[in-house]
Amino acid sequence: MLSRAAENLFWMGRYLERTEHLARYINVEYFSSLDSSHPKQHELALLSIADMIGFPVPEMGENINEEEVLVAAALDDNNPVSIVSAVFMARENARSVRDAISTELWEAINNFYHFIANYPVDIYKTKGLSDFTYNVIGSCSNVRGRIQYTLLYNVGWYFIQLGLFLESASQVVRIMISKLNDINEISKLKIGDAIHEREWDVLLDCVEAKDMCNKYYTSIPNRQNTIEFLLFNKSFPRSVVNRLDMALDCISKISPEHSLNKKSLHFKVAKIITPFQYMDVDEIDDKLTEFLEDLLSKIYLISDLIADEYFK
Repeated sequence: MLSRAAENLFWMGRYLERTEHLARYINVEYFSSLDSSHPKQHELALLSIADMIGFPVPEMGENINEEEVLVAAALDDNNPVSIVSAVFMARENARSVRDAISTELWEAINNFYHFIANYPVDIYKTKGLSDFTYNVIGSCSNVRGRIQYTLLYNVGWYFIQLGLFLESASQVVRIMISKLNDINEISKLKIGDAIHEREWDVLLDCVEAKDMCNKYYTSIPNRQNTIEFLLFNKSFPRSVVNRLDMALDCISKISPEHSLNKKSLHFKVAKIITPFQYMDVDEIDDKLTEFLEDLLSKIYLISDLIADEYFK
């Protein structure tokens, strides 16, 4: 496979995964804050969304324009990390490898882009946030289904999966960092233990993990079991360890002949991710934010190694 085509498929997967996580994050953060008994939590949710998209974040207590933040996150094509920009890039990467993907997949991505690009901004700002984000999440599932069931499981398919898995791991870590910041702010505001504990529920909802976490631990979410579940539970498909394991498996499928070579990409990536497979929360809890930032930098490093190996 040409390196250019491999890169297009890899980034198509990454942008699709990024889109789904951002849409769910906006939905969960915004609407869960409306249910809160404390008005500061809504302001905190907007600051959190702004931080996730790189929007200038004012200090707590300063005015934040709700419409500006929500539009910048979803429909501002001048914002490179907005939903419309991410879907546009997914579509452009798909267009570049149009001959390598199925008609069904192309049409799903193309229709997805046109739905977002034509969504009325006025409706989105006033009453369309729920409709918009649910449709985006549903469209991502639709595209994922076309990837799963209309393509050959060849090298190109593994590059798409590699992009999906790596982006999923990075997005979960970014969401955890953002929610930990929220929880720290709530602690400073001293607005109640119940609101503080509820944030673990919100974090799990942001990655569709609450039901499985409750089932696994048969207890209400808390700091210990939430962090453990999202980072280290190999049985949960969105956990960071699970996604990195799956990314490594894709690399072994793409380059099976090189997996035992110490200079190979497989060896380098395995060396990075193996320590995380044997960690537990007690080892990292004292410096959790620093740990997550370091983990995120290592995921970016894996992405750079993949680019060096396959795309140059």
